[in-house]
Amino acid sequence: MNRQFLLISVVLLLLATCAGLAIRFVLFPAPAEKQFPEVTALLDQFVEEGQDHTKPENCIECHREQVELWQNSHHALANAPLDEEDRQRLAMKDDSLLVERNIRWKDRPDTVVLNEEGVPDQPIVGTIGLTPLVQYLHMAEDGRIQTHDVAWDALNEEWFSVFELDDEGQELRRPGEWGHWTGQGMNWDANCAYCHMTEFEKKYEPETNSYHREWAHMAITCAQCHPDMKVHMSQIRNGLKEFEETMTKQQMMEYCATCHARRDQLTADRFVAGDDFEDHFSLTLMDIDGVYHPDGQVIGENYVYGSLTMSKMGHAGVYCMDCHDPHTLDFVLPWENNALCQRCHGSGEMDAPKIDPLAHGRHKPGSTGNQCVECHMPLTPFMGRDPRRDHSFSHPDPLLTKEMNIPNVCVGCHEKEGINADLEWNLQYAHEWYGEDMNADRRTKARLMRDLFDGVEGAGDRLKVAVVEEENRMWKATFTSMFQYVPSDQEIFNILLELVKDPEPMVRSAAIRLLGTANLPEETRQELLDDPIRMVRIAAALSSPQMQGISPELEAELLEYIRHTADSPMGSLRLSSYLMSRGDVEASRKMAKQAVTFEPLNVEAHRLAAVQLHASGDSESAFKSLENGLKLEPNNPLLHFNMGLLYAELENRELAIRSLNAAVTSDNQFEDAWFNLIVLYWQMGQMPTARAKLSEALTAIPTSRRLQQLAAQMPPAG
Repeated sequence: MNRQFLLISVVLLLLATCAGLAIRFVLFPAPAEKQFPEVTALLDQFVEEGQDHTKPENCIECHREQVELWQNSHHALANAPLDEEDRQRLAMKDDSLLVERNIRWKDRPDTVVLNEEGVPDQPIVGTIGLTPLVQYLHMAEDGRIQTHDVAWDALNEEWFSVFELDDEGQELRRPGEWGHWTGQGMNWDANCAYCHMTEFEKKYEPETNSYHREWAHMAITCAQCHPDMKVHMSQIRNGLKEFEETMTKQQMMEYCATCHARRDQLTADRFVAGDDFEDHFSLTLMDIDGVYHPDGQVIGENYVYGSLTMSKMGHAGVYCMDCHDPHTLDFVLPWENNALCQRCHGSGEMDAPKIDPLAHGRHKPGSTGNQCVECHMPLTPFMGRDPRRDHSFSHPDPLLTKEMNIPNVCVGCHEKEGINADLEWNLQYAHEWYGEDMNADRRTKARLMRDLFDGVEGAGDRLKVAVVEEENRMWKATFTSMFQYVPSDQEIFNILLELVKDPEPMVRSAAIRLLGTANLPEETRQELLDDPIRMVRIAAALSSPQMQGISPELEAELLEYIRHTADSPMGSLRLSSYLMSRGDVEASRKMAKQAVTFEPLNVEAHRLAAVQLHASGDSESAFKSLENGLKLEPNNPLLHFNMGLLYAELENRELAIRSLNAAVTSDNQFEDAWFNLIVLYWQMGQMPTARAKLSEALTAIPTSRRLQQLAAQMPPAG
């Protein structure tokens, strides 16, 4: 009887690894022990002309207008070798930030070198960005290309840190943290190059933790957005100049999304313009707290495509190039006088509701409040000084500000204009001007998302209704994934069983990640493993027990994805799990240990590495990893919990109890820790203590069904 209650097992440890999939890490390995590489080859590569089919000068004879529009765009100048202006800028000695950080750019005959106290000189090899900021690329000792947090503000003409203090007093990153300039979070190969170069391939090799990068041309040239350029150039050489591009607006937008989206990459840089986005990428949903506000407004850096997808405009079929010129990247019409928005909202085109900006906005002509984008596309600064507009096209709602601290632009704009305004004033006018129109579905969604993240009772029942009724694919996929925050029951299982058949791949993918293929009828399981969209196939493969029982073709796709994304803590751990499932224990352990080196100050990386190391049979290294995590966060409940599980596995019950008690002391809402602690006392025959701990647990979590069931099955005292 006791055995059925004791959940302390390797299974729970592996489940912890799966739970970690929702956390995105982007991180840094310790420098490899090798000689400092020759810089000349890389510098030469940065100034190479590029492959023939990628050269804009080969396009200009027939496409002069397009090339001239493109040549000064952010795409054309996205990545560049150093020029004389850069060298003059880097020669500055008296800038206060450079003095404070003890940074010097030393100009040598061959290249400028970055010099910072305690760090070996690193050659500066190029730049990324144009405005509002320029970041400089430097070569680390192990051959990686890194971006520095000290960047050039092109508008104010001064140096600043992209991690300068924000309103919450966030400080500069420390060595070992995600954003430190020596870390993997600032690694060009992994995080920048794909979207700043033409036909870039990072060619990461997990075994040696190294990159073998290649590209066809510096920055973004014609060939990156227009497919079949090699064929076209061959036709030109043979006198055939007629060439028809057949991409649809959807395909063009999905090409934009490859860089203008927060996403996971499923293939090794193999996307070609015209391909299906979801055959190569998996869009990040709103199911991770802190990435989006509960109403869908942006918090983290999401690069706009996700926001557009969740918006009513995106759902109605508005594409990137309905508003943006693909060559200059400017707007196709002015937004300052609302001409851009009135293109549809003045004419009713695409069934857009007709709107009179003066009557709707209730602000004077020419004022900020009369400009559509200022109210419906608020600016959020990223990288310190790079303001970007939110593409969820939300409306400012002071009630959501009051309830959830979701920002709205009204108060901020009025304060900036020197007009006395507070939230109550904002609430009054919003109600008087718009009345019930303010009570839109955004409020309903925001309240549901907040309650799901907070674990509010009854939120799961509302989610069951919302996911069935939702039509927007981004919201529907998010709602599907939000079932992870709700106690499972048969009704939820049945809903998910229907959602794995949804027409939208991102919904099917979200559903299978929660269900797991082992819980599906064989026919449904096979349909998902054979799904026409790679995103769904990969999700099905990952959610299969031990990633087994898949075809050789899917095995190859899965391995390509796992290896390509192994240059991050979660990616390295995923590769470790895969190798373990294929019997390669030593390689599995190596990848688990390597995962921690990518971000040494990330406690979750230490915890998940310990989980994987224990699964590989290396309990000693697992303990060390957890201990290292506890040095960073001594009161972390998950670390104490996993330590308790490890001790229990090794039948050291006294230490297991100590660790589990530490877990519930750190977090008295930690149901799993309470459950395992009570059962362990029960197994040890310490029934009075078990009953006392159960009473404490039910006081802390009175609605816990598991704890209530445990109480019902526990023998009475005496």
